[in-house]
Amino acid sequence: MKTLLKISLRQVARRGLVAMITGTLGLAVGASVVAAPQASAHDISASSSKYGKGWKACTRNLNGAKTKIAKTQRTVLVVNQTSKTHADTRFYVRINGKACSFVRLFRATGSRLGYGGTVAGTKRKQGTGTTPLGTYTMTSAFGIKSDPGSWLPYHRVKSGDYWVEDNASKYYNNLRNKSQGGFRYKLPVSNANGSERLASYPGQYDYAIVINYNRPSPVKHRGAGIFLHVKGDGATAGCVSISRTNMKMALAYIRKGDKIVIHK
Repeated sequence: MKTLLKISLRQVARRGLVAMITGTLGLAVGASVVAAPQASAHDISASSSKYGKGWKACTRNLNGAKTKIAKTQRTVLVVNQTSKTHADTRFYVRINGKACSFVRLFRATGSRLGYGGTVAGTKRKQGTGTTPLGTYTMTSAFGIKSDPGSWLPYHRVKSGDYWVEDNASKYYNNLRNKSQGGFRYKLPVSNANGSERLASYPGQYDYAIVINYNRPSPVKHRGAGIFLHVKGDGATAGCVSISRTNMKMALAYIRKGDKIVIHK
């Protein structure tokens, strides 16, 4: 066990060792993680000579959601709402050498959603605390902590970093430092145009993946700053939250352009 813990999650993803340690991780973090059945029989390593070979665009039903899979897509994160603010989240990784087969790496039955429940992404309004239903790509990550081994471009949070939620700003729904200007960073987060200072949320934003809801061409007042992040004490303000262990596992596998599906 001590030897395994010295291996970074990205090394695990490269070497295809997740199958070997998933059961151990499940024991370590409790019922929120369920080991993938017969995972040891599957090649999911990014360093495999078979990586990406034979993959095809397809449609699969995963965790109750009919999901379109792009040819080069490696992972799918499916969030199934189970109550107003709770979800059953399952993370799937594609098997090398097969057209459209996946293995589940974790199941997080205690995932949290926004305090306002869910709403269709096209009908969401800023400040309602709702999680947008729909399918979205993930292309970047950030965190207060250093990069744990992400495949996504990872931004280490600085003290002046904000997620812009100022509807008057052309940088709406983007990460920007107050030193760069272009938004009213002094407005409190409680204000309708207040932006979120990322460093003010240790724990939750230790690790986060940007869900491309209402971006890159945002509609003002529809909402900004929808992330997959580490779970806190309760419901979120619209994001999806999972355990720290599962968050690191997701970062170790998700590639730029992979999708998250939020449904009920």
